[in-house]
Amino acid sequence: MTEIEPTVRTTLERLAPLPDGGRLDWANVLERAEQSPGPSGRRRRLAVVSAAAVALLALVAGALAASGVLGGGILNGPSAPPENDAALRALFPPYRIDHATQLAELDGRTLFGARTAAGGYCFSATSPVDPKGEGGHCVYKDEVRRLNAGENVAFSMSGWSAGGFAPGASEVHVLGAGIDKTIPVGEKGWWVGVAQIPDMERLIRLHGLPDGKDRTSVVAISIAPDGHILGQDPLMLVEVARTQDGRFAGISFAPK
Repeated sequence: MTEIEPTVRTTLERLAPLPDGGRLDWANVLERAEQSPGPSGRRRRLAVVSAAAVALLALVAGALAASGVLGGGILNGPSAPPENDAALRALFPPYRIDHATQLAELDGRTLFGARTAAGGYCFSATSPVDPKGEGGHCVYKDEVRRLNAGENVAFSMSGWSAGGFAPGASEVHVLGAGIDKTIPVGEKGWWVGVAQIPDMERLIRLHGLPDGKDRTSVVAISIAPDGHILGQDPLMLVEVARTQDGRFAGISFAPK
């Protein structure tokens, strides 16, 4: 083995470019191996070439795994049912959303995710009253960077559904504005659950949030199996709306 067939090399480099220094100088390897004459030199040459080939294959395999080509991408999972796949792609047509995969499931809610043509991600979740999951969330630059880096990301969707990515965590605590929920995290790091503010009528009667503030955040805190906190991410902003003279006008909810 002294050269990789050009078409194979081109395909590999297009799918998963090797990092700097990842391309081996075969001419130099062979030149050094040729310096030892005779049978022992030929054996040494074969050993050097074989070792270099193994190193090259390891580099290529690592690059392919990192790129998701070998199924190691963060959206790896079973294909979404056709109705859920179509519902997610119909949410944001300008994003040119790819086909969705199923990421997590809990208590009648299922989280689906897909890549966009621009390299971002879009998500939707079903609920007991919304089996198609026609509400969703697309992540932007910072969230895309954190997802690709394997960091914590949380987002809210329609129907009080919430979900996110918490690699290495066993559960997520959703806290704030009277919400206190513990949601299990799947083995691949994805989670889905409900983040509904309790006692809405009581809040309306009191004209305020449980902490007495008019504006507060709900956060998702990821917890490791040994109990220590891995990270947290804001989930939504809750705000009491008031008239100019300070009278209560309602409660609004907005994604982070």
